[in-house]
Amino acid sequence: MSLRQRLVGAVTAVTVLTLGGAFTAVSVTVNRAQERRLDRALHTQASEEAADVAARGAGAIEDRPGPAANDVGPLPKYGAVYSEGGAVLAATASLGASAPALATVRRPLRAPFDHWLRRDHLRAVLVRVPDGSGRLVLLAASRADLDGDERFLRRAMLQVFVVAVAWTILVATWFVRRLTRDHEVITRVVRRVAAGDLTARVASRSDDRELAQVGGDIDEMVARLEVLVDSQQRFIAHAAHELRSPLTTLLGELSHALRRARDAEAYRAAIEEALGAARRLNQLANDLLSLARLGAEVERPAVTVSLSEVIRAAAAEVAPQAAAIGVTVAPGGAEGAVAGQPSDLQRLVRNLLDNAVRHSSRGDAVRVSARTLGDTVELRVADEGPGVPAEERARIFEPFYRVARDEADDAGSGLGLAIAREIARSHGGELSLAPDDPAAPGACFVLRLPRAPNLTDS
Repeated sequence: MSLRQRLVGAVTAVTVLTLGGAFTAVSVTVNRAQERRLDRALHTQASEEAADVAARGAGAIEDRPGPAANDVGPLPKYGAVYSEGGAVLAATASLGASAPALATVRRPLRAPFDHWLRRDHLRAVLVRVPDGSGRLVLLAASRADLDGDERFLRRAMLQVFVVAVAWTILVATWFVRRLTRDHEVITRVVRRVAAGDLTARVASRSDDRELAQVGGDIDEMVARLEVLVDSQQRFIAHAAHELRSPLTTLLGELSHALRRARDAEAYRAAIEEALGAARRLNQLANDLLSLARLGAEVERPAVTVSLSEVIRAAAAEVAPQAAAIGVTVAPGGAEGAVAGQPSDLQRLVRNLLDNAVRHSSRGDAVRVSARTLGDTVELRVADEGPGVPAEERARIFEPFYRVARDEADDAGSGLGLAIAREIARSHGGELSLAPDDPAAPGACFVLRLPRAPNLTDS
């Protein structure tokens, strides 16, 4: 059952119970009021009849009008006088020879009761003649008018009840549809998204602030999901492409080496070529695992990490590569401490230094420094290379993206900067590329991390 059906059903059920209870109470109250009025009239006239019988000493009943139960006027009177033994001593013409036996009408004295005489429904009362003779007077009046009023009232209330319930269902359905339009839109969007349509949006303009907020949150969630799915698809495509290149080289070299007999030197050259492809493949696999681990590993307790120590360790790792091409890594002033994982932060700085060294020429210097600015620690890595073209600055942190001049080379996996930014963000910071400075050629990467609170020292 849908939400709309449940809401309409709830409103209808409340209406049925409320109206049903109210109409029942009104019907019972009106009928009992009319019945009590008739009972009072019966008591009064029965007492008068009993007094008359006692005064005359005879068993006849006076020919006077019957009791009045409503605005119509006096009702037909049914009366009889019984001896102490139960014999009928006198009866009105309306009863004639059909006066009921005392045993069939014996009730507590002065307690009104209902009685059927042939097809006539009567309201009756039995009183004692106040002369000590033990005689009883039965006085009754027809309930036809009361029963007719009761049936009319029930029919009228039933008709009103049916109309009210039908009208309630129509109005409740209209209101519920109007009130749940935005719910229906949200439901359709969620179903479309679940079916794979990530272009679906709620775009809610509801007057209900909470629903509008929910719709906006869903749109934002779907937009982020769309970006994540698109990024995942591009990541998989790039990973497959990047893995294919070293694998193709590796398979080609090995196949070529086995195609015909060669001397030891030729085999050595083929193995070294295959080994180079295997190293690139291993580096790419390690980078992929590192990138996946950053987004999936369980959070580890943070410790206080000195950036000066991180810079020294990272510089020592890239020193052989820098020395091989004649590039100097020059750590400058390094002050400040951050909260995080030493190994991850060292990898971040190493990736930045490795990127700077690879884009430097012989005789260039890579400068790295850190300083504390209030609650933030800022680390800069600057090189003297060709810099990043303006049209490519926004994409250099994307996985597998390399600037055009690097695409023909096998330098790097294209994941170093992406991993560095993920590490920065996992530590509550951000990694960005500083604006170009005409006085300082090359690229400058700026890392900003929160300054460490008082944590356990590493």
